[in-house]
Amino acid sequence: MSKIQRNALCPCGSGKKYKRCCKVNERDQMVASGHRRDGVLHALTWVSDHYTKQTDQWVDQVWLSDISEAQRTGIALADTTIRSIHDMNLLEYMVAEGQYSDMDGEDRPLELILNATDLSLDEAQCAYLNQLAERPLRLYKVTACVAGESFTVKDALLEESDEVCISDAYASRMLDAGDVVGLRLMQTPAGWEASGAVYHIPDNYVAELEELLLDADDDAFSATLVHFWLKLVAAHV
Repeated sequence: MSKIQRNALCPCGSGKKYKRCCKVNERDQMVASGHRRDGVLHALTWVSDHYTKQTDQWVDQVWLSDISEAQRTGIALADTTIRSIHDMNLLEYMVAEGQYSDMDGEDRPLELILNATDLSLDEAQCAYLNQLAERPLRLYKVTACVAGESFTVKDALLEESDEVCISDAYASRMLDAGDVVGLRLMQTPAGWEASGAVYHIPDNYVAELEELLLDADDDAFSATLVHFWLKLVAAHV
């Protein structure tokens, strides 16, 4: 996949230069995407700050449910960049699929966020957050990548799956063709994009994970992928 030059004719066939045609729309879509993601990050910070005790309990009982003390220490000692990815994956998974324990009334982090009056999320941000609970975490193989712009994936477990091109300036800088990653794909007005969480699986461990996922039912799929990835982080793989 080659990058379109700014002064080249736009591939849409309008006859205009790319920089004065689809490039403008792409820039607008990047701004909109950044706005939606800002809402998600703001929401994740808000729920972890306002429900610290419940979040810590969820982390211990769910996120790290089958992670040994030695492995927990390994995760804590991981590289700073990996720790940042870990924290993002943790909070997104909690909001998408989590439920607090020992709470009266609403106990789902996502609903607590959407009902919060002090967050000031707009309609687009709320709709994006709602999608987190609707879009499944799946395992994908990257088939092509343009760093800073987009990447293409197909389901790693379904041989007949179609390829999906994802416009994503952030995730495309983290990936290369051939990578296998756990992602949650989100529908936007401009097409598909990755939600923000990225579970990179090194080549040597892909076959083992695929076997586990093929044996897992829908309810256990996310947890199986997450805990497999956590154990790799703990081992600094």
